[in-house]
Amino acid sequence: MRSWTKQAAMILFCISILLMSWEGQKTDAAMTTGTRGPVVMAGMATTGAGVIPHDSIRLRILANSDRPEDQLVKREIRDTIVQQMDAWVGKLENPQSLDQARVLIAAHLPEIDRLVGAELARQGISYDHQVELANVPFPTKMYGGLVYPAGDYEALRVTLGQGKGQNWWCVLFPPLCFIDAGSGEAAAQTVSAKADQGGGRTNAADKEPEVRFFLWDALTGLWGWVSGLFA
Repeated sequence: MRSWTKQAAMILFCISILLMSWEGQKTDAAMTTGTRGPVVMAGMATTGAGVIPHDSIRLRILANSDRPEDQLVKREIRDTIVQQMDAWVGKLENPQSLDQARVLIAAHLPEIDRLVGAELARQGISYDHQVELANVPFPTKMYGGLVYPAGDYEALRVTLGQGKGQNWWCVLFPPLCFIDAGSGEAAAQTVSAKADQGGGRTNAADKEPEVRFFLWDALTGLWGWVSGLFA
């Protein structure tokens, strides 16, 4: 009986070690995955596909609330603005500069404001909205495995109603747009030609199968060891 108790304790200890190792590798895969995945650097976030500099212009849309109808309106306005901005930025000279993008966005602020108002009216929504180009605060966020540090960043910010709902943001210049921050998804889409030509993009989700395979192999080995005790 004492021998069986000792063996059971050893099994539980081994399982605990494996679980802690798995959690550690899972965190490493999400935060620092070497050349294949994201790393965090001062002033920029980088992946194998390219670099998003600190000096960029973002688009941030704050929904009125987290109610489904308000989140849907946020997405509709997002699509309208991104589509229009892509058309405007595409007309800039190559290579494009941050100053060019800033002047272009500032010049079109009244039109962007009208686009937002028209979409709200089309949806039958009466709450106010605000459109501004300014340095605005961003919290620390992870998008698609990329960690973006908190700070004040230049952005085209659209506030819908009370602006208390989950927000969506992308980088207008350089043009790298990401999916909804509140969805928890790891996928991302890029709208720049450079990103399209740069090969496969990697994020933390690409590393997840490797972590799972490690755990499976370890458990398989542990099961073989336990089976040997009773052979």
